[in-house]
Amino acid sequence: MEQRTGGRPQRRRNVYHGTQAQRQDVRRVRTAPPPPQPGASRPRSGRADASYRRYATQKRRHRALRQLMFLVSGLLVVGACVLVVTQSKFFPIHGEEPEPVQPAAAMTDVTAEEAKSGFIVAVDPGHGGGDIGAEGVYFDEWEMTWKTAGYLMDLLEADDRFSPFLTTDGNEYEKASQRAANAVEGGAQLLISIHGNSGDDPSYTGFECYPVPPGRTYNAESLAFAQLIADGFGAANENLRGQNGVRYIYYDANNEKKIYEVSDTSVHTDPTFTLLEECGCPAVLAEQCFITSPQDVEAFGDDDGCHAAAQIYYDAICSWYETYGQPS
Repeated sequence: MEQRTGGRPQRRRNVYHGTQAQRQDVRRVRTAPPPPQPGASRPRSGRADASYRRYATQKRRHRALRQLMFLVSGLLVVGACVLVVTQSKFFPIHGEEPEPVQPAAAMTDVTAEEAKSGFIVAVDPGHGGGDIGAEGVYFDEWEMTWKTAGYLMDLLEADDRFSPFLTTDGNEYEKASQRAANAVEGGAQLLISIHGNSGDDPSYTGFECYPVPPGRTYNAESLAFAQLIADGFGAANENLRGQNGVRYIYYDANNEKKIYEVSDTSVHTDPTFTLLEECGCPAVLAEQCFITSPQDVEAFGDDDGCHAAAQIYYDAICSWYETYGQPS
């Protein structure tokens, strides 16, 4: 055993020999109270009882507080995990790129031609793009034709059976030959060209239309379409010019108009309207009303009149489609 040397008295340390049972307590021996007898209660003062109760109560509070802290900590951990999972799903974090939205499979391989699922109708406003047409009492011809064409397009676009389009956008002047080429390129299966008539005498009124003339391809189908349109205007109490509002028109060598009634089925070699000659489908050119007649303008030239005319064209297209337009 190491002993200290010096001025201080040597002090003996606790030393353990052998097993724990053989340990010798070398500390100062204190007189211990005698053990309590069986069945005897330990005497406790009133102050000691109160102190013990305070201690027990405080200990229970500490235990409950620790349990509550553990519960709150667990809930915070679970909430943080849920937040991380949901945020990473809906909002990219740490520079992640969001998953691209894949287009529907049905839309990825659809071509422009396949998108035209309905019967293709070409609507020709007749004038525009700097070409004002005839001058009327209240407006120029192009204003009436475009307003009517717009109403007709609305009706056709709302009908799933049809895929309508305009032969021109009206931004630039396009000749009738170019509008006919646009109709062919668009795959038109039926064409309606909207115009307004004019005359020196304001008493001139009425409706007339011109189908593809006899001897040309699509004469029969065009004639049937023209008759349906004329019948619609007649039912609306509009004056029908000629024989029931349907006529044929040609241009002679001097570019003079030559008009024949529908009862004349003879074949003429003179050209008709360029649009009817070259559009490649059944077609009718309609003179909706006389824009030089206040009476006609009020009936089929103003906003209400254009809407009414568009409805007549639409009804005629629907009736014609039932007979000629549906696939056999």
